[in-house]
Amino acid sequence: MKLFAAWMTIAGLMAVAEAQDHKDLPKPGKEHSLLKQQFEGDWDAVMRHEKDGKKEESKGSETNKMAFDGYWLVTDFKGEHDGKTYVGHGAIGYDPVKKKYVMTWIDNMKPFAMWSEGEADASGKTFTFTCEGYCPDIGKTAKVRSVFEVPNSSHYTLTFYMPGKTGAEEKKGEILFTRRS
Repeated sequence: MKLFAAWMTIAGLMAVAEAQDHKDLPKPGKEHSLLKQQFEGDWDAVMRHEKDGKKEESKGSETNKMAFDGYWLVTDFKGEHDGKTYVGHGAIGYDPVKKKYVMTWIDNMKPFAMWSEGEADASGKTFTFTCEGYCPDIGKTAKVRSVFEVPNSSHYTLTFYMPGKTGAEEKKGEILFTRRS
């Protein structure tokens, strides 16, 4: 018990020292404000994809909230995919060192996390992310591209692109979001 107390004291002192060392870190900036403006809120979702030549559509919902002192847009998604309950959780932020947006995603249909980097266009209406992720059509890791398009404050679309059976990039699906009033 004494050893545990000693380790906790050391960890606490290290945390205080580290916090003092990081007092000059950048504050959330215009990139974080853009995430808040474009995506924060509650959304209804319509998911569309094609499976075995047949178009499928299902519904879902998403809640996005700026968190961690305004650095991260945290996403919780619930819906249905291939007749099964689909639940996902992610975060998007801006890395001022890389000068890129960064995104992570986990869900109940894959045993691994997705880590993406991306950029917003000059208008702040299109965000494009890329990552390496497992592609079931080709059975190995491949480049995945996700594009968020924001035509107005009440709608946005997320479109996914991955290699198809031939290895060429194909649109794999899209989610159409409508902001709840």
